[in-house]
Amino acid sequence: MAYNSHHLLLLSILAIVCLFANLPSTALGVGAREKIDPKGPEAIGIAKFAIDEHNKEAKTKLQFESVVKAEKQVGEGIYYRVGFNALDGTTSRAYEAIVLVKPRLKFKKLISFNTISNQIRRM
Repeated sequence: MAYNSHHLLLLSILAIVCLFANLPSTALGVGAREKIDPKGPEAIGIAKFAIDEHNKEAKTKLQFESVVKAEKQVGEGIYYRVGFNALDGTTSRAYEAIVLVKPRLKFKKLISFNTISNQIRRM
């Protein structure tokens, strides 16, 4: 009797392992992109950080206006992609930035910062 219950337990564990082994990593949450609220503090904070870092690197004086779209993706940290509008002097322009955050290490880095058009339309 104990022999059969051990086999059943082993087969159950093996079936579960096989089931998860065939799933792509996005099904488990790693690498999956998740939209975040563009009006929420998470997206706004990332956009402002990106602008501040870009201003330091490029010696510009961009001023934050609004976040239009935002998403995050979990990998070796959390990658944020934010689309936002910022003032360049008196002209509103659209930008997209990617920021890597590693919360446990209190690490935040601007990966890319690009102008994408004159202005992003609100979605």
